[in-house]
Amino acid sequence: MKRFVISTLFIFLTVCSQASFGAKLTNRLEIKAGTVNSVRIRGDEATAIVYGVVDRPQVKADWVLLSHHRRDVVWAAESLIANGAKVVAPESERALIENPEAFWQEFQQARFHDYAQQSTKILATGLKVAKWMTEGDELDLGGVTLTALETPGFTRGSLSYVSEIAGQKIVFTGDLIAGVGKILDIYSYQDAIEEANVRGYHGYGGRFAALLDSLEKVRALDADMLVPARGQVITKPRQALDKLASRIRDVYRSYLSTSALNWYFKEERMGLCAKRVLGEDADFSLMPYSAYQDTPEWIWVKGTSRLIISETGHSLLIDCGNTGVIDGVKELLQAGIINKVDGIFVTHYHDDHTDSVQQASEEFDCPVYALRHYVDILRHPGNYHMPCLHHIPIKEVLAKQHGETMQFHEFKLTFRSFPGQTFYHGALLVESREESPVFFIGDAFSPSGMDDYCVLNRNLLHKNDGFLFCLEQVKALGNDYWLINEHIPHVFRFSEKELESLEKGFRTRIDAIQELTVWDDPNYAVDEQWASMYPYGLSVKPGTVHEFNVTITNHSGKRRDYEVDFRLPEGARLMSVTKATKVPAGAFTGVRVLIELPSKPGHYLVRADIKSDGIDVRDWIESTVTITAEDE
Repeated sequence: MKRFVISTLFIFLTVCSQASFGAKLTNRLEIKAGTVNSVRIRGDEATAIVYGVVDRPQVKADWVLLSHHRRDVVWAAESLIANGAKVVAPESERALIENPEAFWQEFQQARFHDYAQQSTKILATGLKVAKWMTEGDELDLGGVTLTALETPGFTRGSLSYVSEIAGQKIVFTGDLIAGVGKILDIYSYQDAIEEANVRGYHGYGGRFAALLDSLEKVRALDADMLVPARGQVITKPRQALDKLASRIRDVYRSYLSTSALNWYFKEERMGLCAKRVLGEDADFSLMPYSAYQDTPEWIWVKGTSRLIISETGHSLLIDCGNTGVIDGVKELLQAGIINKVDGIFVTHYHDDHTDSVQQASEEFDCPVYALRHYVDILRHPGNYHMPCLHHIPIKEVLAKQHGETMQFHEFKLTFRSFPGQTFYHGALLVESREESPVFFIGDAFSPSGMDDYCVLNRNLLHKNDGFLFCLEQVKALGNDYWLINEHIPHVFRFSEKELESLEKGFRTRIDAIQELTVWDDPNYAVDEQWASMYPYGLSVKPGTVHEFNVTITNHSGKRRDYEVDFRLPEGARLMSVTKATKVPAGAFTGVRVLIELPSKPGHYLVRADIKSDGIDVRDWIESTVTITAEDE
């Protein structure tokens, strides 16, 4: 029987069964592979479907089992629920399933200055759940029992379901695994590491340890088959699970070897992080500190800001994260150390670098400069969803092109695009005849490596983008230069050997991520916003017609066509929409849509599905809309 079932499944996946529901493995079990896999289990007394059904609104069942709260899978259960199926879901994710409206109401403010870094692929409206399950709870269908197994990782409270059917032990693993040695992405695992006192923002792979524990838990069951929510059905579970565990450790080991956090957290805390994922006798390396020394006297240091002071008394402020910086500059003016602040250069949008830029610009009556590609996020932060987002718009920002120069008294300034710690990031090279060049790089590097510990910052992996592009710029400086990261009260530089080591380590990680994840390019696995909606946040009057833009980055190595389908809240109406053009590899495209928004005050989500050759992700992106009362 076991051999027959595996053979039948293989034929279904490779040839495509003609069965009305899917591959009928026994009288009790049918599996249909798809965008979300669908499993029908027939008991003597009831029928259950695990995950949901795709594009078959006529299908009915007594029960539908959810593995977690995320809407990019839960959408597949909607038609079953509408047809009367009762919902089974994880108790530990109850709030996000039963009352997501509370999350979205709080999120209107919480999305600014967000350091938790959790996925927002959360339901727009709550579901009524008939049976909440925790470890060991059972659903009896009559002759077939499904037992809950807590398998956190992809989400904090994910469940798998275990059943014995026709003599086989089958585990329905949710998004725990997506194929042999594969997971869906890296960014979904960002989380706090409490034992090392690491908050979510710094928690690269923060749930990798939970994932590994869950993999071992499933492995101990000695199952015959794993059926994930998305991805390949697995008929050799041990090999698939072992390969996944090994690849997770390879990625994390590579990450540690180039992590800037070694400078901030030191070896003890980094060791605690390593042991969680790599084991007690963890085999890992940290980059030793590069050369560093005191900051030159012509550069004033205050928090995460710097002030370049000319011999003429004129000055240029680099970032302004709080009013303490403004007070400090005023003291310099009063003491006659400087006589004017001529401008402010903003390295990136993060709140600890930008919160007081607008106030400083007004106080010192000076312009603000930034690289063109992040001017809009500085001026309109509410239109974006990014980590550590500032909430005070900078009204006027002068856009500079990559490579553009400006003479500032004895200093030559060169503006550089520098997408290091975040995609929306720049740098300023300052040169003079008397001093070694100083490169103000925002938060991109520390003396121990790269600041890529928050995946949702969009640290891209292309050879002409992200940290590889930044490393090339640093290499081009030669041996005589200093770098300034404004969180570090020193200047530092890398030797040629250190730069080679950083690049090699980063390229190793790119290869490891490609092996680990299901996408045709590893950038999809680290860039949740390869597809995004603009504006992200909106507050308007009832019945407003507003334009939204879906921006899509083609990370693949081939041209792609895209189809975008919108999911509108009740009371909204699609007025018009453009089609996505054929997009070359590595390029961008956009879809513009006009939507008449609801007339009833409240919080709403506008969402969209994205489809292309080999890509079908539904309920994937969102924009949050607040409809205010007429008199507000």
